[in-house]
Formats: sequence, C-alpha cells, structure tokens
Amino acid sequence: MKSLTCCTALLILLCLPDPGFAAETTKPRRTIISLLADGKEIAGLVLLPGQGQRQINVDAIKQDWTAEGFHASGHVQLTMIMENATPITLYGDDLILRSEELDAEEAHALEDLRAMGASDQSIRANPAHLDKDAWARQEAIDKANMNRLASIIKRYGWPGMRFAGAAYAKNAFMVLQHADSASQRTYLPLLRKAVSRGEMPASDLAMLEDRVLKSDGKAQLYGTQYESVAPLKLYLVADPARLDERRRTMGLPPMETQLQQMQQMYESN
Repeated sequence: MKSLTCCTALLILLCLPDPGFAAETTKPRRTIISLLADGKEIAGLVLLPGQGQRQINVDAIKQDWTAEGFHASGHVQLTMIMENATPITLYGDDLILRSEELDAEEAHALEDLRAMGASDQSIRANPAHLDKDAWARQEAIDKANMNRLASIIKRYGWPGMRFAGAAYAKNAFMVLQHADSASQRTYLPLLRKAVSRGEMPASDLAMLEDRVLKSDGKAQLYGTQYESVAPLKLYLVADPARLDERRRTMGLPPMETQLQQMQQMYESN
C-alpha cells in the first residue's frame, strides 16, 4: 500500500485506457467512482469499456492506493475528462475508486445495451416522416431489443447505473419505454425499485408510469403522454391542479415549459 500526506493539495492523474470488448490480452473492466461528503455519497460515476479514452484529475490532501482501489480525502476536487466532451468537476470530502473485471457474458450484455441505443432510434428519430413500412421495421427492432433486455434482466436484474453506467442504463429504459404494454407492466416494479436505490432518474419512472396508465385507459399522473403531436394535445391528466407539483417531485420541468419544448421540437421537424 502506498500512502502520501501533505499539507498542500496533491494532483493525481489517473489514466483509464479503453480495453475494448474484444481485447485478447486485457479483460474488460468496470471502473466505479464514488464521491462522498459528510460520509454520504453525493455523486457516482461508472466507466465502461467501449466508451473512449478517459482521464481523471484528482486534487486532494491525501491519497492511498490499496488492494481494493484508490482513496483520496481532504478537500477533494474531481475533474473527469472524457473524449469529445466538456470536462466535469465535482467537489467532496472523500473519493473512492475501484475497478472490477467483467466476465465474457457481462461484457457482452453491456455491449448489447450500448448497441440498443442506436437501434432504438435508428428509424423513429424523425417520426413525422415515417411511413407504415418504416414503423414495421422499427417495431421488429423494438421487439428484438426487448427480448434481449429481458434476458439481461433475468441474469443481472434491472441494468441500472451501477451496472451499466448512466448512458447504457438510459438505453435500457428507452427499450422498455418502446416495448409492448405487457413488458412495461412486468418491469415497472423493477424500475420503481431502481429509482428508490438511486439507480435510475425519477423522470424515467414518471414516463413509464404514465405510459402504463395510458395503456390501461386511465388518466396519467405526470403529463408525459400525448393524444397527438400534430396538433399537440396532452393525454388526460388526473388532478390537473397538482400536476406541476407532482412533476417537480419527479425532476420534470413545469408543464407549460414542457409543452413549449415539445411544440418547438415538432415544428422544427
């Protein structure tokens, strides 16, 4: 174990190369970074293979390397620099970094979750210009994606941010959001639990709750579903007077703001 203490801040440069999913000499790894304040986690990052080069700068009073990973403490400043992205800087009291090896099955699951993001949007990205045949192709993709997601869930549980990172966890949600109603009802309880653990954003849960309610012919709670987009018409909402209050608890903007954004989006297409 290495330990170094100084009265001034230390700069530790951690280069985390991308081993890739097909590496022959180095097995892929998941890197988990937790930033704490007053003993509680205030931010977490999960870095996966296949996401490009990553560089992390840590400025802190003390650093320790152990068999479990890396620990920094005392006025921690974490700056993450990812390929083709704006650097992100976070502050806290302690930082814990650990890396875990992925087996072939887990690495394959993560690669499939990555690919789902592109295929989910491959045709529906511009819905105003889709014909019947195009939607049929998208529906076939959606069905295949949901089948694969179901097998991943069966093996690993819901692929939230600690398993799949924020980007791939969002891909899993999009697949479920565009799946059949039976699948949405089946996995809605898992998404609720994932949100309660901080594994998924509450806004995702709001959208799925509303979609299931709409499928059941019931009034939605959070105003995320629409009767039509041309013209823009919101689907039936329960207790409209408290809609913005409910939206706020789920991390959603006021309904008026959301409607303006939707109108602008469809006018630009």
